[in-house]
Amino acid sequence: MGLTIAVSIIIIELTDKISKDKVLCLGKQDLGFKVRDLLKSKSKFGHNIDLDAFNKIDLERELTQDLFFKTIGFKQVDTLDVNEYENANIIFDLNKENIPKKLINTYDFIYDGGTLEHVFNIGIALKSLSSFLKRDGIICHMNPCNGFIDHGFFQISPTLYFDYYLQNNFKILSSVILEKSIGTYTLNINQDLYRTCNTDYGIQKAIKGWITFSAKKQNDNFIFVNPQQGYYSATWKNDNQKSYLVEKEFNFGNYYLLRKLFYFIIYFPFVLKKTIIKWLK
Repeated sequence: MGLTIAVSIIIIELTDKISKDKVLCLGKQDLGFKVRDLLKSKSKFGHNIDLDAFNKIDLERELTQDLFFKTIGFKQVDTLDVNEYENANIIFDLNKENIPKKLINTYDFIYDGGTLEHVFNIGIALKSLSSFLKRDGIICHMNPCNGFIDHGFFQISPTLYFDYYLQNNFKILSSVILEKSIGTYTLNINQDLYRTCNTDYGIQKAIKGWITFSAKKQNDNFIFVNPQQGYYSATWKNDNQKSYLVEKEFNFGNYYLLRKLFYFIIYFPFVLKKTIIKWLK
């Protein structure tokens, strides 16, 4: 479980204007970078997100979960895990439905830095996490979506989060695939990629990608809706699936020329195949 520089930048922007009483991390988050590295991200990725709070810290200091979240303003940082192996202060199995009452409507922000793909009953886990949030609280997921076979039980598609959160009356704040084959590159998602772009999208565009998805709770009392996949719901109603409304986009990356060459090498066989099939017809 971890918190990368790119996701750290996204979290700083997402939480800029929210209440910051309590944050919940699913598992202890390893950051693995220094304050200097975070500050250098402005020139490395070309973003303009405010990092001034970190100028007060020694540049060579290694960032930890607590230091990061407290620097951006959170008063209390809790860690939830299934056991005490990494010294979590809340022990709870997200596969189970018996939610401790003390966790309901408690958190302003929840960060899933690579946990849900390891939880077998992922629907139950989403239901519980939704209940943990306060009204106007935000949840942010960062899970593998492509190129991580056997990392966990699942590689998570954006449509899981879109359909779950929209049908449970959350506001979608962001949906970004962080493509990690060469450096970092962001792909902002607001539609069903498999059907509206092409069936090879994952192979061509997100060779090794993490979905980073955030949504805001809009009600005091959470009433769970078991979602249906949006594409099929539209089909059953003889309607076209519409693009999703996403509030924020994040655009940063590096190694542009090398990435273009890499994409061309990957993409060319698909173009050649389509050309040959068309010619044979």
